[in-house]
Amino acid sequence: MTTRRWVVLGSLMTLLALMLVPTGKSWYDQQQRLDELHSQVTAQEAHLDELKRERDLWQTDAYVEAQARKRLKFVRPGERTYTVVDPEAPIADVDPETGTVQSSNTQPWYEKMADSASTADRAEDDK
Repeated sequence: MTTRRWVVLGSLMTLLALMLVPTGKSWYDQQQRLDELHSQVTAQEAHLDELKRERDLWQTDAYVEAQARKRLKFVRPGERTYTVVDPEAPIADVDPETGTVQSSNTQPWYEKMADSASTADRAEDDK
């Protein structure tokens, strides 16, 4: 083969490579995205199975009763419930007449929020 044919053949191969590289990259990116979507579907199916199991549990009276006892501290008539209080926790001042918690800070919520924001701003300026 002559040099001219090698140049033409090389040029055609280069042109072919330049045309196929973006297509190949696109295909590779799509395969990566497809793998991500497959793993996402697998995770969602596992979550769906967990939700179905929880739904089936909520349809049983024993589970509903157990959750009411645990979360809402419900008891059956004649039963006693005990609440253990952490002895290390600070005790709040409670008004004996109303049963409300007395706070040393009687600012409205919006003033507390404004004070918090200004304190945070001052702390940043001190750096």
